[in-house]
Amino acid sequence: MPAAKRTRRSTYHHGDLARALAAAAVELAAEGEAFTLREVAAKVGVAHSAAYRHYPDKRALLAAVAEEGFRELFAHVARRAVAAGDDARARLSEIAMSYVDFALERPGHYAIMFGPRLNRDGRFPALEAAISEVAQLVADEIKRGQAQGQVREGRARDIGLSLWVFAHGYVELVQHRRVKVKDRAVAADYFLALLEPLLDGLTLTGSRSAPPTRARRS
Repeated sequence: MPAAKRTRRSTYHHGDLARALAAAAVELAAEGEAFTLREVAAKVGVAHSAAYRHYPDKRALLAAVAEEGFRELFAHVARRAVAAGDDARARLSEIAMSYVDFALERPGHYAIMFGPRLNRDGRFPALEAAISEVAQLVADEIKRGQAQGQVREGRARDIGLSLWVFAHGYVELVQHRRVKVKDRAVAADYFLALLEPLLDGLTLTGSRSAPPTRARRS
């Protein structure tokens, strides 16, 4: 999107410029267009030189946003898993659903978190740690279910990856309108219906979800 079409804030009124720049990057990412650090600064209403005092380049800004997103995703997944109780199937269902909910509710964060790899040269160890914490949380949940005799045997990492691939693929299809749903509630219901066969293969006990909600596919 050309810079002239960006929404520009005429004056910057608050002191936390680093956070304001991150919020602007999230907004621009949600629009689905490429942007520069200079355009992020313009959206906030400051000179680009002010942005460089907080982030040496665009990748540093995106890494900060992605780290924040993964930490929020961790809290979201953990909360939903605990609320599901002791049934491993219900907990795995909530883990997968929490990913989908987060992605659909926070498209700007999601686009940055799962866009091009930001830590390819090891510059952002805190980001890598935040990603690992989410993966470890899921693996620990699977190991917990295995210890209870409710989740089939196998590498917890591989079982967790199957859940992630399934949820991530669904989000991509919905966001690119390959799976057409009228709102997020329908998207959630349909995802849970599609998830059932996968959970059948991963778990040994547990109740099934409600019948699927219709969604039009292309």
